[in-house]
Amino acid sequence: MTYLWQEERGKKFYKVQTDDKEAAKKMKRRNGFRLCGFAVNKDPVTGTGLWIFSCEFSRPDKAKQASKSITGKSAKIDSEGVLYFE
Repeated sequence: MTYLWQEERGKKFYKVQTDDKEAAKKMKRRNGFRLCGFAVNKDPVTGTGLWIFSCEFSRPDKAKQASKSITGKSAKIDSEGVLYFE
């Protein structure tokens, strides 16, 4: 699952958190995404990792569009208003 959130309302700084290895690889290759945190063994059963990237977008719709392009999944909003792709 991949989460996208704006660091501060009205600012152009965003964070993207994912446990999808393929999405993480894509963000590592893209300009504008910078790895700012990771966990090697988030889930001891599956051995999947967790990656957190920082990025900048001029508008929220651009951030949503880029995340949808990276994950290839549709966007949803959780109860706290955080956008996620599942």
